[in-house]
Amino acid sequence: MLDRARLRETVLPLLVLAGGTTAMGVFGGYQLNKVAGATVDGVGALQLAACVTVGALAMLAAIGGSRPLLRRVTADPAQTAD
Repeated sequence: MLDRARLRETVLPLLVLAGGTTAMGVFGGYQLNKVAGATVDGVGALQLAACVTVGALAMLAAIGGSRPLLRRVTADPAQTAD
């Protein structure tokens, strides 16, 4: 249950923030290009998609890589005096 909560707490902000800011940037860039009469560069769009994909995959790899540590830490909870 703790692992699912940790996954939701990291993936949801990743989707909302990274996806939202990327979409807003693409929309703003498209509007500026339209006002300036320029065309959209396909190479730049592919680079942006590659960077977003690599960043998302790195985040998911970090989440997966920290799963054994979470299991080890929560395997034998010791009682501590508060």
